Parts: sequence; C-alpha cells; structure tokens
Amino acid sequence: MWRSMKLVISVSPMIVFLVMIFRIISAFIPSLQVLIVKDATDAIAALLTENGSMRTVVFWLGLGAALAAFGVLLESLNQYVTLLLRQKAQYKMETMLAEKALGIPLTRFEQPQYYDQLQRAKSNVTFRAFQLIEQIFRIGQSVLTVISMFIVLWQFSWLLSVGMILFLFPTLFVHMRIGEWKYILQRFQTPFSRRLFYFFDLLTNRASAKELRLYRHEKKLLEYWSGFYWKNANEQKRVELKTLGMRSGVEGVNGLLGFLFSCYAVWICYSNRLSLGTYVAIAQVLSTTQSTLRTIAQGLSSIYEESLVMTEFFTFIETPEEEEQGRDRIRWDGMLKEGITVENLTFAYPSNPRPVLKNISFTVKPRQKIAIVGENGAGKSTLVNCLIGLYREYTGAIRYDGVEIREFDIASLRSKISAVFQDFLRYQVPVKENIGFGDVGRLDDVAAIEAAAARSGASEVIWTLPEGMDTLLGPVFEGGQELSVGQWQKLALARSFMRDSAIIVLDEPTASMDPMAEAELFQRFAELAEGRTTFLISHRLGSCRMADHILVMKNGELIEQGSHEELMQLKGEYYRMFETQSVAYR
Repeated sequence: MWRSMKLVISVSPMIVFLVMIFRIISAFIPSLQVLIVKDATDAIAALLTENGSMRTVVFWLGLGAALAAFGVLLESLNQYVTLLLRQKAQYKMETMLAEKALGIPLTRFEQPQYYDQLQRAKSNVTFRAFQLIEQIFRIGQSVLTVISMFIVLWQFSWLLSVGMILFLFPTLFVHMRIGEWKYILQRFQTPFSRRLFYFFDLLTNRASAKELRLYRHEKKLLEYWSGFYWKNANEQKRVELKTLGMRSGVEGVNGLLGFLFSCYAVWICYSNRLSLGTYVAIAQVLSTTQSTLRTIAQGLSSIYEESLVMTEFFTFIETPEEEEQGRDRIRWDGMLKEGITVENLTFAYPSNPRPVLKNISFTVKPRQKIAIVGENGAGKSTLVNCLIGLYREYTGAIRYDGVEIREFDIASLRSKISAVFQDFLRYQVPVKENIGFGDVGRLDDVAAIEAAAARSGASEVIWTLPEGMDTLLGPVFEGGQELSVGQWQKLALARSFMRDSAIIVLDEPTASMDPMAEAELFQRFAELAEGRTTFLISHRLGSCRMADHILVMKNGELIEQGSHEELMQLKGEYYRMFETQSVAYR
C-alpha cells in the first residue's frame, strides 16, 4: 500500500496535494448540511404553526442550495484533477512494465510462469493502483465526515455517537474476506484465463483465419474456449454466491442496528421535548453516518484487495534483469582482431533441463563467413543467440578477442550486431520506419534507408507501393498495404543493413524469397558480408559453398566443421545432406 502511494505521489505531488485539499473541504459539507437542514426545518415549522418569517425560511433554503452547488463544483474539480493524476500514473506504471519486460533475460520468455506473472502484473494494474489511492483519499474524507457527524450527534446523545461505531466492524470484516476471496480467485484463474484469451484470439485473428476455414476445426477450438470460459465462470459464481450470503447477513445486522438507533432517536426527542428540526437532523446524521461508515469499511477491504494485486506488480518490477549496467563492464568497440572462441558451450532452457547445446567448441576468425547447418531442432538458432549475447545463461565460454561476452556492456555489444531472424517482425508502420528501425539514430536519413533497401533488394518492392517510402504497411490499420512474406523479408534484410555492424546474423534469410531473388541475394553475399563476421543459418546447402567455414549441428552437438570441399571429402553428415538435396535438382 505504501509503495503504491509513494509511486502515485511521485508522479505529481502538486496534483495529489490538490486532491487532498478538495477531499478535506468536501468532508465537512455533510455536517454543515445537517445543521442547515435542522434550522431550515425549524423555520418552516414555525412558519406553518406560529408566526414564523418567510425571509428566514428563504435564507436557510438558499444557504443549503449554495452549499450543495459548492459541493458539486468541488466534486467536478476533484474529478478533473483526478483524471490528470490517473493519466500520469497510467503512463508511469505502463512504462515501468514495458521497460522491465525489455530488460528481462530472453530465456524467461520460454517459461509459462513468466506469462502468468506478466498477466497478473499488467491486468488492470493501473486501475488497481489508482483505486488504491482513491480509496485512501475517500477513506480520509469519510473519516473526517464521520468525526464531524459525531461532534454534531454528541450534542444530542453521546450513546448514539459511540453506538454508531458498531456499524463499522461487521462490514469491515465481511468486505475484507470478500476482497481476499477475489484475489485468490484471480491468481488461481490466471493460467486458465490466458488459455481462454489464446483460443478466442485463434478464433478471431487474421493469422489463423485461413487455416480454420480450410481444415474446419473451428468447432473444436470453440469447444476448448467454451470449456475454459465456463470453468472460470463457475468459479466466479461460487465466489459470488459466498459473497452474496455474507453481504446479505451483514446488511441485515446493519438494518436492525439502524432501526434501533432511529427508535432511540425518537425517544430522545420526545423525552427532552426537542424540536422537529432536531429529530430530522439526528435522523440525517444517523443515515449519513451509517452510509459513510459502510464506505469506510468497503474502502478498507478494497485497499486490502488492491494491495494484494499490487504485490504482483511490484514482484514483476523486481524481477532480475540481464545485468546491471555497472561501470566495471567493458565497452566493445566492434573490432574483432583475434576472433571468436567458443569452449565447451552448453545451454538448456529454464523450462527443460535437457541441454539444447552440448559441449560445443570452435573458433571463428575475424571477417569470416560462417554457415551453420543441420536438421530442424539441431540447435542452430540457439547457438547463434548465445554467440551474440541474447542467451547468457550458458556454461562454458564465448570469448571475443579473449574477453568473455558476459563481461561486455550489453548496449555496446548489441549496437555492433545486426540480424534477420526467422521470426522477423512486420511493423505496421510506414516503409521508412520499417527499415530505419535498424538504426533509430538515422531514422530520418533517407539516403541511408534507400541504400539499405537497394542492398537487400527491397527497392523493387518500394517502387510498387502507392506512396513509396511513406506507404503504411500491414492490414491492421486503415490504409495499410499488405506485402507477401518474401517482400516483408526483404524489408527485414534492409533493416539489418541499416546498422554499421561488426557481426551480422542471417537466420534463413531467403526462406520466403522466390528462386530468382534468392539467387540474386547469394550472388551478392560476399559483398553484403564484406568487412563483417557473418553467421548464416540455412537449410539450402548450395548457399554454404560461399562460406569460409561450415558448422554441422545434430541433436545439439557440433559433429563436423570445415570448408565445403573438406566436408564433402569427409563424406559424413554434411555430404549426406548435400547429396540428398542435390538429387532433387538433377
């Protein structure tokens, strides 16, 4: 609770101060209204039964109307400054979540627990945090209102003042239990809710639409979605029935207490010969105080529930990142002098103890072109992710010029590496940004963007678009132009060429290209790799003939390495794969 308060206050102390002032002033309006109602009622009674003054009646009614208008104005101002505070808090907290997600080790993304934790952390978390602060302010205002009401009520009966506290405890206990049940339900349902969203997304998104219509298995997916939906719904119904029973019980108790207090108020007025206005004032105090105490109890239970939820947010924010950017980290200048040395590299994903890479050792000379080949699942992409520092939880050593890469500052290391991955992104933004994201510092450098497009073959794609570089891409937003997979891949290649990198990774760079585009790219492969150390992952072994050195992977192990000619003479795994592919072309 206190951490949430500090977080929201740090967003804008001035706005928080204004909200507090508005709340404090608003807290005393109900007690002032009670006093005005008492005098107005007495004035009306005197006018109707005695020689009262119409002017007095108008004065008290006018004062009551003015106070009500002032209360409405305060509430409107409070809603406006609260909106400003909510916007700032939402921006702050969502920025914290995004920055934390960007700093978390990539291997965490392989764990289902990460997605459960992330969903709990971001699930209405801004609303929850602000609800927490709102409830604290509301409780503070309500406490001041109750204090002022007690002072007014004390003038008539100290016993009534003390007795009103009885309204608080049963309501508080019940609502805190309800808040705990709801939190436990939300935590229990997180994995099932993610599956629910997943299957609904499959049923409604563009990527799955074609396959669903072709294979006609949408009814099965609907069954899966329906099962998870009603599982969650039935759990919610059970909790709601429990809360309904407890709420009904406590409201019954409060109703009985209210009836007894009202009867006692009538007896006080009758026995002490008090005026009608006094009874109306006492009745209004009782009603307002009961309602306000209920608000306090509900607010306290809400604070309890929201604090439990906010714990998930702060737990996620405290998740360890890849590394702390300390001063002792070495900045890499991007110059490979001796090369890259890999010794006994072993790697396993956190969700699976079986190693994906097993005791791999090899050496890469500066500016060499390295091809990595092997069957699907052999560990090729995982190996590259380790080589460029994306996966850091390995055993063994990867050294750049004798320095273990985990000793380098992450930012300086990655600023000298570019890559085109198999699962490259298709940014739903204009062409210019799609390519320029490769080096955001040169996002407005049209000449550099055009040069990168020419090197990747994307220029031919851009010429066909209605607005050239300014054409919005993708089907997500209105006016966007969809491209073929191969055209998207050329843009991804252009993005990698934007950066003046020392190392470039091409993970199946021609997988979605037509044969002519593929042949053209490989003809220029030496030019594209000039002056850089290049890692090429490919299933098409014809392209490997252009590589200086070839690594052959199988079941996570490096089983062969050498040039194309050396491996063909060896007549091992590489020879078998090459011959198998070449038969199809003879």
